[in-house]
Amino acid sequence: MDTPLFLKVRPGDAVLYENDQIGKVLTFIGGSRDPDAPTLFEVANVDSGEIRWIHGEEVTDIVSEYRTTIKKPSSFYEQQQQQQQQ
Repeated sequence: MDTPLFLKVRPGDAVLYENDQIGKVLTFIGGSRDPDAPTLFEVANVDSGEIRWIHGEEVTDIVSEYRTTIKKPSSFYEQQQQQQQQ
C-alpha cells in the first residue's frame, strides 16, 4: 500500500489543491496519534496571496519540493574558525 501523498508534504513545498490552486506550504499541524504526521496545512495561494488552512487529503499533487542540505564549510571558513580559537 502506498503512502498517502499528504504525508510527504513538508513546509516550503508548493502543492496543488482544490480546483487546481497552487499554494506554498507555510506550516502544518500534526495529528493526535502522530504529531509528526501532517494533517492540516497552512498554505499561501501563489496567485492571490490568500493564506488559509487546508486538510491534508485536499492536496492532490506536490508541484515542487523545498529541501535543504547542509554543506561542508569551506576551507576559508574553517581557517577563520581556527584563528578565532587560537
